Amino acid sequence: MKKKSILTDMRLHIIILLVVIAAEAIGIIPFDLGIVKFKLLPMIYALIIGIIVARRLSKSSISERDMARAGEYVSISCLFLIAFMATAIGPNISTVIKAGPALILQEFGNLGTIFISIPIAVFVFKMDRTAIGSGFSISREEGLGIVANLYGLDSPEGRGVMGSYITGTLLGTIAFSIISSIFVNIPWFSPESLSMAAGTGSASMMSGAIAPIIEAFPEKEQALMGYGATSQVLSAVDTVYVAFFLGIPIAEWLYKICKGKEKYEAEKAALAPTRHIEKKDEKEVNLGFGKTLSKYLGVLCITAVISIAGLYISSIRMGSDSTIADVLVGMLWLFGITVFGLILDLLLQKVHINLPTILYIAFLASFASIPGISPVAAPFNEAMAHLDLLPLCTPILAYAGISSAKELDSFKKQGLKIVVITLCALVGTYIGSAVIANIVLKLMGTV
Repeated sequence: MKKKSILTDMRLHIIILLVVIAAEAIGIIPFDLGIVKFKLLPMIYALIIGIIVARRLSKSSISERDMARAGEYVSISCLFLIAFMATAIGPNISTVIKAGPALILQEFGNLGTIFISIPIAVFVFKMDRTAIGSGFSISREEGLGIVANLYGLDSPEGRGVMGSYITGTLLGTIAFSIISSIFVNIPWFSPESLSMAAGTGSASMMSGAIAPIIEAFPEKEQALMGYGATSQVLSAVDTVYVAFFLGIPIAEWLYKICKGKEKYEAEKAALAPTRHIEKKDEKEVNLGFGKTLSKYLGVLCITAVISIAGLYISSIRMGSDSTIADVLVGMLWLFGITVFGLILDLLLQKVHINLPTILYIAFLASFASIPGISPVAAPFNEAMAHLDLLPLCTPILAYAGISSAKELDSFKKQGLKIVVITLCALVGTYIGSAVIANIVLKLMGTV
């Protein structure tokens, strides 16, 4: 982020705050169209409102510079999201330890999405690096955070993950329900393995996937629900690490093979001047420690205030007992973890260790949440109980809406392709997890 006064962007932040308040006030709207059921979430409204506002005000209140700056603020907002998602490991550590080999190993099946979606995206649809954003995972909240931090949501990869996120939100549950209905009739797959594969990290998608299995095997309902729920917990715990350490690198590697080394390098070189996230800015690295930290603190404070507004409005709408003080305490914990991660990042840069900031933040948040190991686990986990995942996503999508307004025409051209690739990703994830779980269960003699 270039060294400019945060005050020059205050108009942008006020617009984002108003968008977040409006989106959270609208709330969750369920749609039941017979076989197709889905929910429109506040974060989707924030994205749409952001795009509309940016397009309508592009000649008066929102400039090209504002749109570019909004893209930079996306990555900052995502730091809170990554920190919160990483806190899932502590309260569920006993479940993870007790989970059998089949449940643990099937998590790697989520990488199956890459080997189906990337080749189809490149060879069939001739897609650019949008394919990486759409194909490295099933593009839920952690996918947004990782892509925003590594590439930026105003990049081809960002367009891919946002398009897949919207597609998954609208069609994911029904897609998993159909996939599960098909596989439950294939004798080789046990119902246990299919239930394990249902735990994708999305509650609605899991419910869609596990319902046909329970309907086919009602006598095993409790056991199958237990497998699905445990798999869901494991996905929530490991999804950030698996996507970061395996998903993105494997997607990049496979995309390079499918595209060809020469075209792959040419694409990266052409995009290099527009990248503001993927690599550390040398000027920023050489900037004084205090100046760099103070700059980020200012940005984090503003995005934290916007997040608090969204969280509190959401808690009121949902009838939660959480007070504004509870929300404030929770955000202060996330703020502290994020700042600590940034300090660690800046210190390690001095000795030429340049890893993505989200890695430090995710590790610190995970450690802080583990009972019996972390000295702050009890108050930390209690504070996290008053926060919610979805409202933390709303500011991210609001900034993304403003940022992506200038890329809307490009996104429209890729729209149908992204829908197909997202569905391929969902199929790949389910097949990969189910196959691994079934093989392990058979080797163990469980089925």
